Amino acid sequence: MRQVRLIYYSRATRDMSLADLKSILDVARDNNSGLGICGMLCYENRYFLQALEGEREAVNELYLDIIDDPRHDEAVILSYDEIDTPIFRDWTMGYAAGSAHFSAMLNELKQAELEPDKLSQAQALSFLKSMAKHQTQV
Repeated sequence: MRQVRLIYYSRATRDMSLADLKSILDVARDNNSGLGICGMLCYENRYFLQALEGEREAVNELYLDIIDDPRHDEAVILSYDEIDTPIFRDWTMGYAAGSAHFSAMLNELKQAELEPDKLSQAQALSFLKSMAKHQTQV
């Protein structure tokens, strides 16, 4: 069974509180566990940047559900690739947001705040991989 990695970003329709993000992550972690999906989510500057990894059909269906969520719009797929081994397999959904490491990584990308629309596919994946090593507990 082939696995895929989908990386996308979207724009929140309003500012997200810590409680909003905790709710999103709790639901994602419960759902993803049952679907065999893992991933990483970053949120800042009203942008979500997310990687989803798992079996192709499960990832495709989850993405379709995600883009129907009224809490965000303007979803853009940055990459969609077949993979041999998931990078984010340790997390049903890891999370990273504003931290010293988050800011340092943005600085390396010449960004003052998260602007995923200005990231290449490789930059987005590298950012998410780095953030997975320094995820925030929410």
